[in-house]
Amino acid sequence: MSSCIRLHSKLRMAALAMTMTIGHATAPAQMPELKVVVTEARLLDATATTTLVGTVGPVRRSRIASEIAGNVREMSVRQGDLIEAGGIICRLNDDTVRFQLAGAEARLAALEARRAELVAGTRPGELKRLKALLDLAAANLDRWEAEKARVERLYEGSDSNAKEVYDTRADYQIALQNHVAAEASYELGVEGPRVEVIASAEHDVAEQRAVRDRLRSDLEKTVIRAPFTGYIVDRTVEIGEWVSSGGQVVELIDLASVLVRVDVPEAALPYARVGDAARVQVDAVGRNLSGVIKHVIRQAQRSSRTFPIEIEIDNADMLLAAGMFARVTIPSGPKEQVVAVPQDAIVEREGIPYIAMIMPDARGGMSGVRVAVTLGADVGDWVAITSGNVKPGTIVATRGTEGVLPFPSPVTVVDENGTPVAMPGGGGGHGSDKGGHGGERSGRSNHEHADGPGPDVSGVSGKATGDKGGA
Repeated sequence: MSSCIRLHSKLRMAALAMTMTIGHATAPAQMPELKVVVTEARLLDATATTTLVGTVGPVRRSRIASEIAGNVREMSVRQGDLIEAGGIICRLNDDTVRFQLAGAEARLAALEARRAELVAGTRPGELKRLKALLDLAAANLDRWEAEKARVERLYEGSDSNAKEVYDTRADYQIALQNHVAAEASYELGVEGPRVEVIASAEHDVAEQRAVRDRLRSDLEKTVIRAPFTGYIVDRTVEIGEWVSSGGQVVELIDLASVLVRVDVPEAALPYARVGDAARVQVDAVGRNLSGVIKHVIRQAQRSSRTFPIEIEIDNADMLLAAGMFARVTIPSGPKEQVVAVPQDAIVEREGIPYIAMIMPDARGGMSGVRVAVTLGADVGDWVAITSGNVKPGTIVATRGTEGVLPFPSPVTVVDENGTPVAMPGGGGGHGSDKGGHGGERSGRSNHEHADGPGPDVSGVSGKATGDKGGA
């Protein structure tokens, strides 16, 4: 009986010890204070902006076609492939072109040889032969000239008849013409071919060279290459198909940079200028991107009376793809006063920009709350806040924002060197009585939309209001 009592007592003591241990382990630990550098939101003159929805498109789109007709022998790419500039897309059967090129090169070689022969002129051996023929003709002419004189003398003395004189004179004329022909041949040999003949040979060579070059070009065109680096998005032929001259083979897009196309209302068109900065939010990649207005197309859409403009964005990391949805913030009106915060105050999570509002809390210290905002135009190193949840004078963190949570978390205000300092405006959360309260609620609403519901921070906002009211 006593042993049972002792066992029951030990079990009760062990259970009590376990309860105390669990209670100690689950006791909430005090959050360490985060050091932040702060400044006040200001009213600045900035260009009015509007946010429009648009579509991401490639900076270049090309329907690659074949320059010659032929049968497809090889297709090296498929849809989705990335191909470098100069990479092989397709090969056509080149047998016929190769045969034609071989014939053209042989014909060109023959014409070039003929031209070279004409340019070189008569060979020395040929000149010697022509000179010998000329000397032979001259000797024969001399012989017949002497014979003619002898027969004519005899005929005068009645020692020869008329037929013999006639035959001798005929032979003399033949010898004379042979001499003239031999002399002309020799002179032609010395002078060489005429300039016109050489020029004609030159033209024949040039014509045949053009034929050869055209066939070489056709042979190169049987290999279809990418004109720029890009992605294959459509393939319209397969191996074995006949492609005609000018027929499409693939469609290629260049995404090294992209163009976001939006339709601008006519009232905003005068303020959208080529070269102006634009802010682009692409939900699919969870990022806010900086772009530049590249094209302003001054032809309205008839149905909507809006004007297309295109914003160029660098896409070196290839995160953006054609057809993605985008929101674009562009200039849309004259300058106006807007609430702005430093660029360093903005942090981005999953494409949503946030700031950290700093205000007094119930414990007498300072707390920070992360609040979602909407950005407008850049004003130097500052950026306009267009969401309406930040008022002039609201204290925002410019360093340490990343560590601030979406619910009140303790912070210590420090300077650039990490030394604790008083809050701007005397430490009372200057300008944040209405701005802090309204901004807190609007920021919490945005946060709930982006990250899920957050804790109630009305007590913090109320403290800020009470502090200023008391002051």
